[in-house]
Amino acid sequence: MKNDETTRYYESPFAAHMADFIRYKRAQGLKYDAVPRSLRSFSRFLSAKKADEASIGKELIEEWCSFRPNENRHTQIRRIVETTQFLKYLSERGVDVHLPRPTRKSRARGAFVPHIFSHEELRRFFEACDRISARTPSMMPVMLPVLFRLLLGCGLRISEALGLRLGDTDLDNGILAIRKSKFNKDRLIPLSDSLLAVLRGYSGTYHKIPKDDKEPFFTHRDGRVVSQDNIYTWFRKVVWAAGISHGGRGNGPRLHDFRHTFSVYSLKTMTDKGMDMYCALPLLSTYLGHASLSATGQYVRLTQDMFPEIIEKANAIAAFVIPGGEW
Repeated sequence: MKNDETTRYYESPFAAHMADFIRYKRAQGLKYDAVPRSLRSFSRFLSAKKADEASIGKELIEEWCSFRPNENRHTQIRRIVETTQFLKYLSERGVDVHLPRPTRKSRARGAFVPHIFSHEELRRFFEACDRISARTPSMMPVMLPVLFRLLLGCGLRISEALGLRLGDTDLDNGILAIRKSKFNKDRLIPLSDSLLAVLRGYSGTYHKIPKDDKEPFFTHRDGRVVSQDNIYTWFRKVVWAAGISHGGRGNGPRLHDFRHTFSVYSLKTMTDKGMDMYCALPLLSTYLGHASLSATGQYVRLTQDMFPEIIEKANAIAAFVIPGGEW
């Protein structure tokens, strides 16, 4: 058991509840690496305020959630969200707690629409990506064309791609091992021939000297880890160079939209081959490493919106199964 899963890690009368909460969340496959520190801070606050174990009232919660000097807005929101998760956990177990007010207006469910790259946009993006330049000894001009093709070609999360180790890349057999990803899941990813050739070319040039299997597949020339923020900054530069309109912060296209684009085109391909879309969903869900089919289901609507002819195929099948079903 980890130290932050024990009662002694926390100080308030709710220490046992906090330890139980962290164990409960991790049992669901969530990493929860930062939350224990936030809860520990909250426990110290409750202890200093001499809170009792019977309830946590409105005044205490409002004081805890209030903006602090030298604190940025993002840090405050994260602190409130993490506290609210724990308070809801307490409430479900019969403890009288006051829940913080929402820190911002939540978006309507389903309001967010990912940017699905068109074939023309992808052509322009990778042409621009292959032309990028940077000061020596930057690895970006040679790394990004490979990394972005990997994200699009396999639908990986950027954390999964940058988390790849040399031992996770079986380039002889064309298999990637994604380990301890979201929800603590492992999965194997088969590579297409074209993408495998790209990865072999990159590895053959930059992994000539034998290294430990635990070394990252993508690194700077001096071996430093590549940060997600750095990749996203370069992504925005390539999007701009490709002449692809950006809708501003939160509106995309985002780096994660490569994953959405992969999913939509994958469903389209399977449908074109005669597979029912809802039969294809479990395959795509497993490939993407989703926790449930509901997480993958959003791509059905996106695929139908982008390729209306799919609806005609579905209607033709329904009309055959249920004769006279047309209005």
